[in-house]
Amino acid sequence: MMLTHCAMDAISLLKQDHATLRKLFKRHEALKHGGDVRKKQEISRRIILELSIHAAIEEQVFYPSVKAHDPRWIERIDESLEEHRVAKWELAAIQRMSPEDPRFDARFTVLVRNVLHHIEEEENGLFARIHQTFTQEELDAMADALALAKRAVPTHPHPMLPDEPPGNLVMPLVAVIDRGRDLVTELVERGMEWARQLAQVGRGRAEQVGEEARKWTLEAPGRGLKVTSDMLEEARDMARDATQSARRMAEQAANDATPWRGNGERRGHGASTHRAKTSHPPRQRGSMSRQTSAPAGKTAHKRATSDKGNSAGKSAPRA
Repeated sequence: MMLTHCAMDAISLLKQDHATLRKLFKRHEALKHGGDVRKKQEISRRIILELSIHAAIEEQVFYPSVKAHDPRWIERIDESLEEHRVAKWELAAIQRMSPEDPRFDARFTVLVRNVLHHIEEEENGLFARIHQTFTQEELDAMADALALAKRAVPTHPHPMLPDEPPGNLVMPLVAVIDRGRDLVTELVERGMEWARQLAQVGRGRAEQVGEEARKWTLEAPGRGLKVTSDMLEEARDMARDATQSARRMAEQAANDATPWRGNGERRGHGASTHRAKTSHPPRQRGSMSRQTSAPAGKTAHKRATSDKGNSAGKSAPRA
């Protein structure tokens, strides 16, 4: 039963692979000469994977079909197979190298240059004239075969393996080994990444604790002095309040122990003291009789003087 592919023929599928490789080449170029080693390693592995799968599906499906349909393309296909073989040898060598190797970038640059030349020749030559050999229905069917082959070809370069039928029929067996190795590698790398992250978190926490300890060591004397100063200030405030309270109590006790004022009046408290201040003292009788008898004395004196004058006038003899 034929697989239904997503509206893409064989040429479109292969061109899509070429576009993916071009993007990866640009990303790798940006990391050359001192780039991040881990990122460079990750992109290099991705390029090896994509390029190995792409070369394998062309060797297993596309090139044999083109040869069978049009013998005029046999020589060109043989050249393409040789270019694949050279690229796979380079990929195998790069796969064993570390991105920190001094020759790593140079070797990768040569590989990329050769692959891009191969891609340009395919797209401008073979792909441009392929419709003269295949109908659209055949190209659609080939696209399904290519998509299926992507799931059953090796994911690593194997330059010693046959690249044409029937020898390349061993590719599915090699693919099983490759994909099993990829799975183990991925699990190991994930475990190592998890361990690195855990160690990084641990180091970060240890640094944080160490920084807090150093900070506390530097700030502890100052904090101790601040606490001591606050306690002394609070003690002084309490002593000052206690002294003021004692002074007020002493003054109150002194007032209660002295009931008489200096003018002979008794000290009062509360409302009685107020009444004592506002009420008038009673008037004495002596003073009242003196005040009321003063006009009467003056009248009596005048009468006595008048009587004396009259009597003197009467008793005096006439001359």
